[in-house]
Amino acid sequence: MFDADRPIASSEQDRLGRATFAKYLARCVLDHNSAESLVIGLYGGWGVGKTSVINLTLEELRFAASNMFDDEKPIILNFSPWSYSGQDQLVYSFFRRLSSEMRASPYFENANKIIHLLELYVSFFTHKPVPVSLRPKHTVWGAIFKSKGMTEETLGWESGRDLTQVKAELNELLRQQKHKIIIMIDNITRLEDHEIKQVFQIVKSMGDYANTIYMLALDKEHIIRTFERQQRGTGVAYLEKVVQLPFEIPPISQQDLELIFTDRLQKILHIVPFDAWNKDYWADLYYTSLKHFFMNVRDITRYVNSVSFSYAHVKEVVNPVDFFAITALEVFAPEIYYGIRDNKDLFTDLMDHVYVQDAVKIAEDKSRCDEILKRGEKILHDQMLQLLIRLFPRLRTLYEADVAFYHSDIIARNDMRICNPDIFDVYFRLSMPLGLIPPAEMNTILAIAPDAEGFDLALMRLNQDGKIIKFLDWLDSEGVKKIHTDHIGNVMNALMDSADLFPEGVTTPVSFNTPMRIHRIFTQLLSRFDQHEKRYGFYREAIKKATNSLYIIVHEFNLQSDAHIETADTFVPSESRDLTPKQLENWQTLAMAKISEWATTGRLIEHPKLIPILFFWKGLEEGEACHQYVVQITQEEKGLLAFLCGVLKEPIDQAMAKYEKNPEWKKYIATIEDFISVEFLAPQAILLFEGDNFEKLREREQLAILIFLDLINAKTTKVIPMTSV
Repeated sequence: MFDADRPIASSEQDRLGRATFAKYLARCVLDHNSAESLVIGLYGGWGVGKTSVINLTLEELRFAASNMFDDEKPIILNFSPWSYSGQDQLVYSFFRRLSSEMRASPYFENANKIIHLLELYVSFFTHKPVPVSLRPKHTVWGAIFKSKGMTEETLGWESGRDLTQVKAELNELLRQQKHKIIIMIDNITRLEDHEIKQVFQIVKSMGDYANTIYMLALDKEHIIRTFERQQRGTGVAYLEKVVQLPFEIPPISQQDLELIFTDRLQKILHIVPFDAWNKDYWADLYYTSLKHFFMNVRDITRYVNSVSFSYAHVKEVVNPVDFFAITALEVFAPEIYYGIRDNKDLFTDLMDHVYVQDAVKIAEDKSRCDEILKRGEKILHDQMLQLLIRLFPRLRTLYEADVAFYHSDIIARNDMRICNPDIFDVYFRLSMPLGLIPPAEMNTILAIAPDAEGFDLALMRLNQDGKIIKFLDWLDSEGVKKIHTDHIGNVMNALMDSADLFPEGVTTPVSFNTPMRIHRIFTQLLSRFDQHEKRYGFYREAIKKATNSLYIIVHEFNLQSDAHIETADTFVPSESRDLTPKQLENWQTLAMAKISEWATTGRLIEHPKLIPILFFWKGLEEGEACHQYVVQITQEEKGLLAFLCGVLKEPIDQAMAKYEKNPEWKKYIATIEDFISVEFLAPQAILLFEGDNFEKLREREQLAILIFLDLINAKTTKVIPMTSV
């Protein structure tokens, strides 16, 4: 539920005790016996409730007026110049509103004369004619004389009077009647400088009219600065000259703010999952730091609206206290908020398990954190630091190393705390594009390249967070240059071992998929070495140590082989190649050993790149072994489905996207027969299609069977939906 930033409109909504002051002010205005004009100033800073006081005073004025005799009732104009800001008609609009209020008061004495003189007065200021509807009504004789050439008073100077005469006549009429004209002007501080000047011109021009009382709500300091920019002498003296009776609206007390804050927060807490709200933890954060963020009611409104908007979308995956706290930073200290977002490694234990927190590293991290803290201006440094230390326990090692504290990674993960690196990014979903990695985090990851296991783990963490593609892009473009020669082996080993687990990406005219991106990284790294043996040594070690990836080994071999094909446009002269023919043969042997290992252990059948790997295997001298492997696995349901899903991947993708068949799918029969006869697969596929378990298969598996049977025109007891032409 959103809380509009609206002032209160009645005393029933008053939570700050302002109604008493407003009633007193209203009664004083009505009891002002002198016919002399009066300008009252209601001074207060941003968000202290000036408009609310205006509204409460207006409520009391109208209530009192309802119990007054008609000849005593005041004429009240509540004018907000901000509504006319930027329209170059602020002065004109003010007098139009005042004239309208007078005309709407049936008990106003000499109304027609006063309104006519007021319109002439306005004409002098605005150089606009009196509106037709407000011109004096002529008698029949007047109309006849007018038709003979008499001039109608449509402009001030056409009346035969000057501005002084018009003002004197108007003032005398106002003095004779008993009605007070009460003019309330709010939102002055929101105006542009030249518009503020116009408002005070209005007040000065009518400030000495009899029975006229102005009530101006403004930020005194802002108005003084505006006057001084306009070179109107000292701003204080100018304001004191205009305003005769000033009132300071006191800031809202901290206690009252807390009551309002608690009341509005309750409207959000009802959607917090059961038992997720830790009262003690919230109290610690609030009374240590957060309460200093809220200086007025508008601060509370901005904050509550931000939490209301974003929390509902992540309430099941974040700690509510942490989320409420980090949202306060987003609203009141965005520079610090973004600093936290962009330095995950600094605020979580993302990298702590891969390097030692020595004195040098601690000093470096503390310097980084100090720089982020300096970005905040509104909140005191110590209050901000205490908040961050409680949100991110890792900072205690930087600032409170001698203070004993307890922190459990397991509990933090279970409680979905922001300090846990696995959950950290969720808190910034609405502020950070998916996969964005700040430069500091990039450099931190490269800094642990000397640790082979740590760097490998860091890559897996990036992959888990959906950031690995961005990291590889950065590595390809500029990060490679930052890798020390001594650490190339660790980087290549980690990439070769993990590449198959990364999203493949797509190749476009202006981008590369993941295997190609990794190839480019390898090539750049190895370009530092002139000897073929040195380059191949890195590849050999990376292939031997790879346990999680297989396709990248095949893919990289094919690219290296292309450089040796004289008839291909990828041909590279022997002196410029990365590897020699003999080294490629050794690579082939290593790759075949890896494939055999994966086939023997049953892992190969589960590889998403099964078909490209089989093509590589088939192209070797051991092609028959590949055929026998396909025969073996397709005799079982799991192997048959894996094989058909692999071969028919593109038809399946098209079918799921467009829900229509494509005559080009026929070509995939030839792909199948590169490995095994369709007659051999057909009985097993028909049996699976007609069996009771077919409906339990995943959608892609069902489509693989249906497309295959349709392509071979298989005869079954069940009707095969037509999927091809």
